[in-house]
Amino acid sequence: MQQLEMLEKTDERRCCVCKEVKSESEFHFRKVSGRQAQCKECRRVTDRQRYQQNQELFKEKARMNYQKNKEHHKALVKRRAKNSIKAKASYILNDAVKKKSLTRQPCEECGAEKADAHHDDYAKPLEVRWLCRMHHKQWHAKHGEALNACTVRHWTPPQEATQ
Repeated sequence: MQQLEMLEKTDERRCCVCKEVKSESEFHFRKVSGRQAQCKECRRVTDRQRYQQNQELFKEKARMNYQKNKEHHKALVKRRAKNSIKAKASYILNDAVKKKSLTRQPCEECGAEKADAHHDDYAKPLEVRWLCRMHHKQWHAKHGEALNACTVRHWTPPQEATQ
């Protein structure tokens, strides 16, 4: 009976570095191997130490990667510049969600839990509507690109203008 109790799943793990017992949410999850043995805090310290010890090696690898994929990097810079307002709005929004100053909401139309953030105006990055992927696509099909998007590639005129 005691052996069965030991096999029961718990929400806690012991870190292999600091030896503290912490909740599973304190450990990174990987699809292939499951939860890591190091807690997030110990992993952060380990990664920082590894980077500081091998800083020149990391920089050299980055330089070599750039030289190897120079054309790809140039194209990426052009794409980012073309959509810079959209990219900045997306970055600001994702940062706010990460810092928990803004919380994800369900879809306004159907209530689906998984929803995209839709900007009606990219100049106001934190003013978003939460729409599931289907309703987000429908909105753009009906209304075209949002204000201040600065892109022409996927722009479609609003229905009011075409009638």
